[in-house]
Amino acid sequence: MRKIILRAVILIFSLIITLSLSELLIRKIKPQLTFSEAVKLSIDCYAYDPLIPFTLGKNYKCKMVNIRGEYNTGATLNSYGYRGEEFDLEKKPGVTRIMVIGDSMTFGWGVADDVTYPFLLEKNLKSKLSTPVEVINAGYVGGLSVDSYYLYLKNRGLKLKPDILVLGFTVWNDISDLAENVWLKVDKQGLPEQVNSCCHIVDGRIFRNRSIEFKFRYPILRESHLFLLTIETLQKRFNLFKTPYMQVTRGEELMGCVLNPDCIHLFYQEEEKTYKILREIKKLSDENNTKLLVVLFPVDLQLYANQKSKYESYGGKWFPQTGNEDFLQKRLGSFLNQNSISYLDLYKFFVEQKNKDYPFFPIDAHFNKYGTQLVAENISQYLFEKKWLSDK
Repeated sequence: MRKIILRAVILIFSLIITLSLSELLIRKIKPQLTFSEAVKLSIDCYAYDPLIPFTLGKNYKCKMVNIRGEYNTGATLNSYGYRGEEFDLEKKPGVTRIMVIGDSMTFGWGVADDVTYPFLLEKNLKSKLSTPVEVINAGYVGGLSVDSYYLYLKNRGLKLKPDILVLGFTVWNDISDLAENVWLKVDKQGLPEQVNSCCHIVDGRIFRNRSIEFKFRYPILRESHLFLLTIETLQKRFNLFKTPYMQVTRGEELMGCVLNPDCIHLFYQEEEKTYKILREIKKLSDENNTKLLVVLFPVDLQLYANQKSKYESYGGKWFPQTGNEDFLQKRLGSFLNQNSISYLDLYKFFVEQKNKDYPFFPIDAHFNKYGTQLVAENISQYLFEKKWLSDK
């Protein structure tokens, strides 16, 4: 009996030593992405909101780290959950207040606080105006699509009494993103009262897919390089421990579809919802004596043909038609004109500067420092040309 126990102890001890040495060896020669490291590389700016898929956290600096090294910076979230410095909820007399709402492009994904286009817009305007002006960056505060913007503006945003509302509209995904959203509650006019995401949830400060990979399910094992490598090997060689079906939206499956006239019909419902919501945002703005400007952002794929291979590597099959790259901008412009909604199409301005500098992160495709500068300058120029603001 003692021999059996001794052998068992020796076996267990040997196994522990072997596993420990294997763990150390793999960490050195073939390190794996552990769960904690994956969390560190995740954007941790999000917070739960009962009415929309997410909002921003409050009173801390969240991080933005690109795994490919394109950026490593942070975003300062103030005590009200907006990116940037503190501001008074009640607008001061004589101040022109501009609110900018939008998705990650407006929030300033990948750039520092003083490089976001709302920040640069304020800086630009202050240099030209003799009267005080402030720009509130509401990017991501109202989620990432027009239906959640509408709910944010209706319930919170317009209470800040902005004189001008700038809505940044990213043609790449602002229509298709509606395919992800579920309108849990609607009013008598069929307008959303509560919007949820079909496929993503706020988990702490992270906005993640509802499905979790097998290798990340178990708290201790998901930090082991040996375990992670073993699971990855078994998945590749024997198709074991299959990665669960990651919940993917039609927008992700059909990326680029809305930019092509032969495909956009697949997002007919989302396009109609977009128009319905934009009309309501215009109505809300008018009721609050707020001027509304919709700014249409191009995507790198519309401007640089060599970006096609990048999107193909992501599974993209739909691309802008040659000679009709700005098809969607023209389509949106027609709707906006018909509904007396002021808009600024930035496509032509980005075309004009193509030979000067590259305005996007090459892989990530969000605006880089040069891109945010272009956006800010063109919005500023528009506001003065249309006499919404007056020079010194």
